[in-house]
Amino acid sequence: MPKTVARGKPWVFRADAITRDAAIDQTLLARGFHIVIPPLTAQSGAVKTQWNNAYELMTSHGFSKTPVMEGTGTAAGEAYAWAIENPDKVACIVGHNPALRSLMSKTAPLENLATLAKAGVPLLHVCDKRDPWFNDQTKVVEQRYNELGGQITVVINEDDARYSLASADQSRVLDFIVGKAK
Repeated sequence: MPKTVARGKPWVFRADAITRDAAIDQTLLARGFHIVIPPLTAQSGAVKTQWNNAYELMTSHGFSKTPVMEGTGTAAGEAYAWAIENPDKVACIVGHNPALRSLMSKTAPLENLATLAKAGVPLLHVCDKRDPWFNDQTKVVEQRYNELGGQITVVINEDDARYSLASADQSRVLDFIVGKAK
């Protein structure tokens, strides 16, 4: 929870846990965003009803009706899956080294991007130089989303996962998120 809540009560609906070195999330907290992780009580992973209940709880308490969706690796796939089911309830999707696979959905999010493009949901992929899914996931999403008329931004961390993004790239990611949040 932030010390001071930003105007409009923006929040991040994060599909996975926040690590101590999550510089972007820490800065968003400092800017007044709440970071919410839906319950993960099932061994099989994300359960859509639990995500829906978390969303309803937040919005019923006056939080923005369009959170930022965020996830790392396959958790980004879960964020995509929920967003595809609820495109009108999403400000944007941010994936770090995303792998668009989901236990929540019968159809892989990579095969279902048209719903998001039609709704005008902007995407941001932050990928480490050695992201193992870059060519099979991010490059494919980028090509398909552009063909569908969607907006996607890809930021490459020229170091690797052990190092934070360069300051300019962190600012670019933060500006993207803050600019899309309502």
